[in-house]
Amino acid sequence: MEPTIVCPSCSASPMERFCGQCGERRVSQHDLSIRHYAREFLEIFTHLNSRILRATWELVRHPRGLSEYHFMGRRVRYVTPLRLFVVLSVVYFLSSTIYPNPAFTTPLSIQLHGNNYYAGFAANQVAQALQHKGWDYATLERSYDEKTTILSKTLLFALIPVFALIFQLLLFRKRRFFSEHVVVATHFWSFALLLIGIFIPLLLALLAVVGPRLGVPGSILTADAIPTLVLQGSFASYLFMMLRRVYGVSYWYGGLVAAAIAWSFFFVVWLYRFLLFVVTLRLL
Repeated sequence: MEPTIVCPSCSASPMERFCGQCGERRVSQHDLSIRHYAREFLEIFTHLNSRILRATWELVRHPRGLSEYHFMGRRVRYVTPLRLFVVLSVVYFLSSTIYPNPAFTTPLSIQLHGNNYYAGFAANQVAQALQHKGWDYATLERSYDEKTTILSKTLLFALIPVFALIFQLLLFRKRRFFSEHVVVATHFWSFALLLIGIFIPLLLALLAVVGPRLGVPGSILTADAIPTLVLQGSFASYLFMMLRRVYGVSYWYGGLVAAAIAWSFFFVVWLYRFLLFVVTLRLL
């Protein structure tokens, strides 16, 4: 006679394959085998990968698709907005190690010398830090760059509520919940990371190969104007289609809001850089 099995979670007895009280699954010898763990890992990995790839493709193919599907309740085929953002942020930071991109991992040299907004404030704060710690500039710069690279991966999330607030202010007549704006902002930033981390480096690599053959001057190929125009044009187009479908705005208002947000995109990035600068310097 088999001994009575007691549920390890709620102590209900007897326990069959699944507990009738809490639903806990009964552990068998097979569950402890290497084959079981290998199969479980493979199922999770392939299932998650397919959902990520499907969501990424939908993000590029249909600007309004993922947000619209999320609000409709069609979620099982795609990863959640936040998980997609996390995955694409990892892709972005991996890409930045191959194609250095200071957009979100801004080193101290750019904070001081490539800054048209708070350069005086930054220089003053750095001077105070040098005096307070008794370091030379090289030591401070090395420590700052190491710390800011780590912090940027966390503070990147701060950009989502900023854009959600922008959507709420510009689309307040639509009377949508702030959480809905957060979903749209998360999908927009996921697209932005994909564009900045993958498409722009590929475009620049292509221009570096094709440009000289076409007689394009090197000064033009290395100028920031090309990626800036591509980014702002892409953001404006993407946002226009997203706003039209998700919020149902008119053509003229959708175009106005999309153009305004695309134009202000780099100002928001500099706001993020300012926050990153202040936090990094305080944590040294």
